[in-house]
Amino acid sequence: MWDAIVDVADVCHSEEWEPAGAEGAILARVDAAKAAWRARHGADARVELVVDRALLYTLSPADAQALRRLVGRGEASLVPVADTVILERAEADGLHVLSGDPFLDFRRRHPWIEAHPERFHHWRRDADGVRFVPAGIRPESPVARAEDVDDRHPDSARHPEIVRTRWRCVETSCAYARTWSGRLPVWPRVDGGGRAICPGCASALRAAGARRALREVALADHAGGASIERLPLEVGDTLVLGRGRIDNGYDLGGRGHRFGEAVRYVSRQHVLLRLTSGRAGEHVVAVDLGSANGTEVERWNGATYEPGRPLAADTEVILAPRDRLVLGGGVRVEVADRRIDVGTEAATEAAGG
Repeated sequence: MWDAIVDVADVCHSEEWEPAGAEGAILARVDAAKAAWRARHGADARVELVVDRALLYTLSPADAQALRRLVGRGEASLVPVADTVILERAEADGLHVLSGDPFLDFRRRHPWIEAHPERFHHWRRDADGVRFVPAGIRPESPVARAEDVDDRHPDSARHPEIVRTRWRCVETSCAYARTWSGRLPVWPRVDGGGRAICPGCASALRAAGARRALREVALADHAGGASIERLPLEVGDTLVLGRGRIDNGYDLGGRGHRFGEAVRYVSRQHVLLRLTSGRAGEHVVAVDLGSANGTEVERWNGATYEPGRPLAADTEVILAPRDRLVLGGGVRVEVADRRIDVGTEAATEAAGG
C-alpha cells in the first residue's frame, strides 16, 4: 500500500520543488509533491495533507486563502502542531510519511518510527527533476545532538562577510540540517580560523546567498535576565519559536537546554515573528499561535517597560525596537534597538519605530 500523509509545511518551504530555488513557503509545491508521489506509486494512492497552523502566516495572502479553502472542503487538516497528527495517523493506518523531519522528539513515544524507516520519505532534485528518496531514519547519532559548540556570534566589524551571508548546513546527520533544510535561521558560529560553522554539529557551513536588511531578536530567561541567544530576522522572513524541534523554526528547548525551567510553559509552536518593511522602516510582527499558556507584550516607553498585556491568539501585533514578549511567563523575546544594514556592513541605531 502506498497511501501517504504529507507534512505540508515542510513541502511548502522546500526549494527542491518548483519553483526551484524560490524562497518562502509556496502552496503549489504541495500539488507537485502529490503528483510526483502518484506518478511513482499509482494514481489511486491516497494522499492526506496535514498543516501546521503557523503556515497560514508564512504563505502569501493568496496562498493562505487557498489553503483555507482546502481545509474548508475537508482536503487538508489544519492543526496546531502537525507532527503529532502525522505520526498518529501514519501509525494507525500504515501510511507512508512525506517529510524531511527526522521526528527526533517523538522517537520514545513512537518506537515504530525506527522500526519502519522504509515508510519515511524525503525528496531530492536532480537532472531529471524531483524524486523521492529514503528519509534516512536511523537511531539518533551523537552529532545530531552536538549543540554545545562555542557560542561566539559573528561580529559585523570582524566578520562582515559572515554577517551578510546566509548559511546552510549540509551535514546529513545533523538535526539542524534536517530541521532547517533551506538555511539556518540563526547566526552561525565562527571558529578560530574565521570560518562559519554550524551551531548544531560544528561542521563548515555552505553559503546560501546574500542577506536582506535585518534586525536581531534576543532570547533570554525572563527571570534571570541574561541573554541566551540572538537570532537574525531578515525582511520577509518568518520564524516560529517554541519548545521542540520545529520545521523552519527555533527550538527553545535545544541548545543544551540552557533555558531550563523557563521553557516549561512554552508551547511546541508558541509564537511567530515576521520582519516587514514599509515607508516607516522595518517592523517586527508577532502572532501568538494559540499557545496554551499565553504571550504577553511589554512595551518600552522610552524610560521603562510598561506592565505586560496578553496577546490575543492569531492576532498580529507590531513590536517597536526594545519592545519584548514573554512566552509562557518564562522566556523573554526582545527586539534589538539597532538595525543591521548588511549592505553597508553597519549596525545603526533604529530611528523611531
